[in-house]
Amino acid sequence: MRIALLATGGTIACRQTPDGLSPALHAEELAKSISCRDGVTLLPVDVFSMDSSNIQPEEWTQLAHAVDRAMQDCDGVVITHGTDTMGYTAAALSYMLLGQMKPVILTGSQLPIGTLRTDGKENLITAIEIAAAKNPDGTAIVPEVCIFFENMKERH
Repeated sequence: MRIALLATGGTIACRQTPDGLSPALHAEELAKSISCRDGVTLLPVDVFSMDSSNIQPEEWTQLAHAVDRAMQDCDGVVITHGTDTMGYTAAALSYMLLGQMKPVILTGSQLPIGTLRTDGKENLITAIEIAAAKNPDGTAIVPEVCIFFENMKERH
Protein backbone atom coordinates (compact mmCIF):
# COMPACT_ATOMS: atom_id res chain seq x y z
CA MET A 1 0.00 0.00 0.00
CA ARG A 2 1.56 3.27 -1.17
CA ILE A 3 0.26 6.57 0.22
CA ALA A 4 1.56 9.93 -1.02
CA LEU A 5 2.09 12.52 1.71
CA LEU A 6 1.77 15.96 0.13
CA ALA A 7 2.91 18.84 2.34
CA THR A 8 1.57 22.37 1.87
CA GLY A 9 2.54 24.01 5.16
CA GLY A 10 0.25 24.82 8.07
CA THR A 11 0.72 24.56 11.82
CA ILE A 12 1.39 20.81 11.61
CA ALA A 13 4.70 21.57 9.83
CA CYS A 14 5.80 24.48 12.06
CA ARG A 15 8.26 24.88 14.90
CA GLN A 16 7.99 27.24 17.82
CA THR A 17 10.49 30.12 17.64
CA PRO A 18 10.96 33.18 19.85
CA ASP A 19 8.89 35.08 17.27
CA GLY A 20 6.05 32.53 17.20
CA LEU A 21 5.37 29.64 14.86
CA SER A 22 7.58 29.34 11.81
CA PRO A 23 7.29 26.90 8.86
CA ALA A 24 10.04 24.36 9.34
CA LEU A 25 9.22 20.78 8.41
CA HIS A 26 9.23 19.24 4.96
CA ALA A 27 7.15 16.23 3.93
CA GLU A 28 10.06 13.86 4.62
CA GLU A 29 10.37 15.13 8.20
CA LEU A 30 6.61 14.85 8.75
CA ALA A 31 6.73 11.25 7.52
CA LYS A 32 9.59 10.44 9.89
CA SER A 33 7.71 11.90 12.87
CA ILE A 34 5.12 9.11 12.86
CA SER A 35 4.91 5.34 12.52
CA CYS A 36 2.69 3.64 9.96
CA ARG A 37 1.34 0.15 10.22
CA ASP A 38 3.14 -2.62 8.37
CA GLY A 39 2.39 -2.66 4.68
CA VAL A 40 1.94 1.11 4.33
CA THR A 41 4.70 3.05 2.60
CA LEU A 42 4.65 6.84 2.68
CA LEU A 43 5.94 8.76 -0.33
CA PRO A 44 6.58 12.33 0.91
CA VAL A 45 6.34 15.26 -1.53
CA ASP A 46 6.69 18.98 -0.80
CA VAL A 47 4.11 20.82 -2.92
CA PHE A 48 4.51 24.27 -1.33
CA SER A 49 4.82 25.76 2.14
CA MET A 50 2.62 28.69 3.01
CA ASP A 51 0.11 30.07 5.46
CA SER A 52 -3.18 28.56 4.35
CA SER A 53 -4.95 31.92 4.63
CA ASN A 54 -2.92 32.97 1.57
CA ILE A 55 -3.91 30.04 -0.66
CA GLN A 56 -5.45 31.09 -3.95
CA PRO A 57 -6.88 29.18 -6.97
CA GLU A 58 -3.33 28.98 -8.40
CA GLU A 59 -2.24 26.88 -5.41
CA TRP A 60 -5.36 24.71 -5.67
CA THR A 61 -4.43 24.04 -9.30
CA GLN A 62 -0.84 23.22 -8.32
CA LEU A 63 -2.10 20.90 -5.57
CA ALA A 64 -4.61 19.17 -7.89
CA HIS A 65 -1.79 18.49 -10.38
CA ALA A 66 0.37 17.08 -7.54
CA VAL A 67 -2.51 14.80 -6.46
CA ASP A 68 -3.06 13.66 -10.05
CA ARG A 69 0.66 12.80 -10.43
CA ALA A 70 0.72 10.97 -7.08
CA MET A 71 -2.34 8.91 -7.98
CA GLN A 72 -0.46 7.34 -10.89
CA ASP A 73 1.79 5.46 -8.42
CA CYS A 74 -0.15 5.52 -5.15
CA ASP A 75 -3.27 4.01 -3.61
CA GLY A 76 -4.23 7.25 -1.89
CA VAL A 77 -3.07 10.73 -0.92
CA VAL A 78 -2.83 12.57 2.40
CA ILE A 79 -2.39 16.33 2.28
CA THR A 80 -1.12 18.27 5.29
CA HIS A 81 -2.69 21.71 5.27
CA GLY A 82 -3.31 24.74 7.44
CA THR A 83 -6.65 24.74 9.22
CA ASP A 84 -7.77 28.24 8.24
CA THR A 85 -8.78 27.28 4.69
CA MET A 86 -8.68 23.49 4.71
CA GLY A 87 -12.41 23.29 3.97
CA TYR A 88 -12.10 25.60 0.97
CA THR A 89 -9.19 23.58 -0.42
CA ALA A 90 -11.08 20.31 0.06
CA ALA A 91 -14.13 21.75 -1.72
CA ALA A 92 -12.01 23.02 -4.62
CA LEU A 93 -10.17 19.71 -4.95
CA SER A 94 -13.42 17.75 -4.90
CA TYR A 95 -14.44 19.54 -8.11
CA MET A 96 -10.99 19.56 -9.67
CA LEU A 97 -10.57 15.81 -9.07
CA LEU A 98 -14.11 14.83 -10.02
CA GLY A 99 -14.27 11.14 -10.87
CA GLN A 100 -11.18 10.24 -8.85
CA MET A 101 -11.81 6.89 -7.15
CA LYS A 102 -8.91 6.97 -4.70
CA PRO A 103 -8.87 8.67 -1.30
CA VAL A 104 -7.60 12.23 -0.92
CA ILE A 105 -7.54 13.06 2.79
CA LEU A 106 -6.64 16.52 4.11
CA THR A 107 -5.47 16.97 7.67
CA GLY A 108 -3.67 19.44 9.90
CA SER A 109 -3.31 20.32 13.54
CA GLN A 110 -3.77 22.97 16.18
CA LEU A 111 -0.23 22.43 17.49
CA PRO A 112 2.99 21.65 15.57
CA ILE A 113 3.67 17.94 15.17
CA GLY A 114 6.83 18.17 17.32
CA THR A 115 5.06 19.85 20.24
CA LEU A 116 4.12 18.06 23.45
CA ARG A 117 0.41 17.10 23.40
CA THR A 118 0.09 17.81 19.68
CA ASP A 119 -2.96 16.63 17.82
CA GLY A 120 -0.83 16.46 14.67
CA LYS A 121 0.49 12.91 15.08
CA GLU A 122 -2.92 11.35 15.68
CA ASN A 123 -4.50 13.38 12.88
CA LEU A 124 -1.77 12.41 10.41
CA ILE A 125 -1.75 8.72 11.38
CA THR A 126 -5.54 8.51 11.15
CA ALA A 127 -5.63 10.31 7.79
CA ILE A 128 -3.10 7.79 6.47
CA GLU A 129 -5.17 4.89 7.81
CA ILE A 130 -8.28 6.27 6.07
CA ALA A 131 -6.36 6.70 2.81
CA ALA A 132 -5.10 3.11 3.07
CA ALA A 133 -8.43 1.51 4.01
CA LYS A 134 -9.73 -0.99 1.44
CA ASN A 135 -12.90 -3.00 0.97
CA PRO A 136 -12.53 -6.79 0.57
CA ASP A 137 -12.65 -6.33 -3.22
CA GLY A 138 -9.64 -3.98 -3.08
CA THR A 139 -11.50 -0.73 -3.72
CA ALA A 140 -11.02 2.26 -1.45
CA ILE A 141 -13.44 2.54 1.47
CA VAL A 142 -13.33 6.33 1.14
CA PRO A 143 -12.95 7.05 -2.61
CA GLU A 144 -13.32 10.81 -2.33
CA VAL A 145 -11.84 14.07 -1.06
CA CYS A 146 -12.31 14.31 2.73
CA ILE A 147 -11.00 16.11 5.78
CA PHE A 148 -9.93 14.24 8.89
CA PHE A 149 -9.38 16.51 11.85
CA GLU A 150 -9.57 15.47 15.51
CA ASN A 151 -12.23 12.76 15.24
CA MET A 152 -14.27 14.74 12.70
CA LYS A 153 -14.57 13.55 9.11
CA GLU A 154 -16.02 15.95 6.59
CA ARG A 155 -16.92 14.87 3.07
CA HIS A 156 -16.74 17.17 0.08
